[in-house]
Amino acid sequence: MYRIGILGTENSHADAFADIVNNPGSPYAGEFKVTALYALDERPSQLIQSKHEGDDIQIVSSPDEMLPLVDCVMVTARHGMYHKDFALPFIREGMPAFIDKPFTVSTETSMQLIEEARIHGAPICGGSGCKYSSEILKLKADIEAGVIGNVTSAMITFAVDLDSVYGGLYFYSSHLIEEMITLFGGDVRTVHAFRSGKKLTALARYPQLDVTMNFEHTYTAVVYGEKGWLAVPTTCSGIYEAEFAHFAEMVRTGKTDTTAEELVKPVRIMDAISKSLISGRDEAV
Repeated sequence: MYRIGILGTENSHADAFADIVNNPGSPYAGEFKVTALYALDERPSQLIQSKHEGDDIQIVSSPDEMLPLVDCVMVTARHGMYHKDFALPFIREGMPAFIDKPFTVSTETSMQLIEEARIHGAPICGGSGCKYSSEILKLKADIEAGVIGNVTSAMITFAVDLDSVYGGLYFYSSHLIEEMITLFGGDVRTVHAFRSGKKLTALARYPQLDVTMNFEHTYTAVVYGEKGWLAVPTTCSGIYEAEFAHFAEMVRTGKTDTTAEELVKPVRIMDAISKSLISGRDEAV
C-alpha cells in the first residue's frame, strides 16, 4: 500500500484528496491511504484527522518528521511560497510528489524544484486541476475537430484575488492560465496586463492568436473561429478525482505524464503578468 503525506492542509484541496482516498468505498482502498498530515497551523490537520477517525492518520510538526511515514506526498499549501520547501525533503529521497497550484511563485524557484526532481529521479506533477475540467476538455476536442475552423481569438474568464494574503495574483490565476494552455498550448510570447480595482485583464499573444484573460468572478470560455464561435461555462466538477488519478498512476509507474515545461509555463506567464502590471508594457514570457 502506498502511504500518502499531505503538506499544507489549510487548503480545501487537502480535504478533498483525503476523502477520495480514505472514505469508505474508495476505489483506491487497499492501494493508497493518507497516513500523515502537516501544516503550519495544526487545526486543519486535526479536522481531517477527526473526519477519518480510525485511519491512524498522524499529524507531524515538520516535513522531516513525515519522511519515514510516507511513500509519496501531495503538497497543497495555499501559499505557493511554501511549496518548494515542503516538497524538497521528499523529492531528495526520490519520492513522487504532487505540487498544487501555483506550482511555485517564481520561475526561478520552479526551475530549482524541477532540477532537484531531475537529479534525484523523483517524478512530479501538479498545478491547477482546472485543466481537467470536462467543459474545457470538450471545448478542446471541438476546436481540434475543426468545429469552428481556425481559431482567431478567445476569452477565458475565471476568478482572481489580487490582494490575497496567499500570494496575490499567484494564488488563483493559475486556474485560468492552465485552462488557456490546455486549449491553445503554451507558446505564449508576451502578455500585457491591466488592473481595474479588484479586476484584471491581460492579453496573451500567441504567434497566430490573441487570448484575453479576463480575471473576475465569472467562469466561462469563449472561442472565435473562421466558421463560428463556441462558448461554455466552466466548472471544477470532478477535477480532484482527475488530479488524483494522474497522481496515482505516476506513483504506480514511477513516471510522470507532466513535462517540466508544463509545470513552469504557468508560472512564467504569472511572472510576466506581474511585471506588466508594474511596467505598463508588453512583457515577454
